[in-house]
Amino acid sequence: MSNLIIQSKIFSLGGEMWITDENENPRYTVKGSFLKFPKEFVIYDENGQARARVIHKMVSLLPKFLLEIDGNEVATISKRFSFLKPKYDIDAVGVSVEGNIWDMNFEIVKNGATIGRIDKSWVSFRDKYALEILDEADELIVLGLVLAIDYVKNEDQSVANSIN
Repeated sequence: MSNLIIQSKIFSLGGEMWITDENENPRYTVKGSFLKFPKEFVIYDENGQARARVIHKMVSLLPKFLLEIDGNEVATISKRFSFLKPKYDIDAVGVSVEGNIWDMNFEIVKNGATIGRIDKSWVSFRDKYALEILDEADELIVLGLVLAIDYVKNEDQSVANSIN
């Protein structure tokens, strides 16, 4: 089991984040593309090696992302049309998201068993998430899903704020 903390940098144009363990030891760095289409997030391990990519697919009515781990496409994440709560379809073997996605408090379930829990800290100046991942082999899948969902949520909030 691993416990990770995701913290976004306050003034990052591309969407840079760093991920630490519960003892604040660096585990991953995420760098988002700036002025690049399609939008892309690359997850680097503590040695600076690119391990995963989350790619926003532009030709889609609703937000859609591809998750690649070590060069292999492992999941497609698509936001579903819904009126009340955001819902996502995840095209990966037996993976789903359950819980309060809008408030970023949810679980990632694979074949009926929870593989990760996400909890957003509300007492933080910048976005901060606590991830509990039950099997370290699922870390990159969980991180990729959280990045895609967080990006869509922030985009939806930006649109809502520009309308008001």
